[in-house]
Parts: sequence; C-alpha cells; structure tokens
Amino acid sequence: MENRKRVTEEDLLITEALIAQSYGQLKQSVIQAPSRALRSAEMTTRQNPLATAGVAIVAGVALYGIFKMVTSGPPSRGAPVRGRSSMKKEAGHTDLLKQMLPMLIPLVVPYIGGYIQKYLGNIYSGELD
Repeated sequence: MENRKRVTEEDLLITEALIAQSYGQLKQSVIQAPSRALRSAEMTTRQNPLATAGVAIVAGVALYGIFKMVTSGPPSRGAPVRGRSSMKKEAGHTDLLKQMLPMLIPLVVPYIGGYIQKYLGNIYSGELD
C-alpha cells in the first residue's frame, strides 16, 4: 500500500474556494455571452453595411421560400380534380426551379458576400471611384 497524504480540512476549504471561483467565472461568462455576440455582429455590420444588407435580403427571400413551401399543403377537398397531364404542363419548369432554389442559395450566398465585401473594400480603400 502506498503512502498517501491525508486530506485535511484546509485542503477541502481551498478546493471549495477554487470551485466557487470557477463557478463565478463560468456564471460571468454565461451572462456576458449575448452581449459579446451582439457586439461582434454590430462590428461586422458597421464594417460591411451593404454586404450585411445583401445577406439579410437573401436570407429573407430564402426564409420566405421555405415558409411558402411548408405552408402550401395538399389541395383542399372541394377543389376540382384535374388530370395528371394538365398538372404536369402547368407545373413544368417553375416547379423544378422552386425545388432547386432553396438548395442553391446556401452555396451561392458566401460567394456573393465575398464579392460584395471585396468590392466595398476596394471602394473604401480608394481603388475604385
């Protein structure tokens, strides 16, 4: 059997104080997290106002499209039933576009944002007038 140091009451008090200090720091970090996140978003908005507006517009359009897809349900029971071929003719290529657009937006947005940011950087630095 190994010789181990006995745990004293002083050791317990020190450990308890360290745990209380760590808990206090954790609590302070949790309280400050939202303001830090908002401060970061505010800085980004101030640095790139047009890029932020563009991203907000694209996000709004995407959310509107998703909302529209979710809320459009099956046709009501009172609606007249049409043949399958007439439905295909009407749906055609707009239906495919509606399905593809939500998939393409997340791929395109970073490139558009980068382009706008680069363009605005050139304007602010004086390279483009």
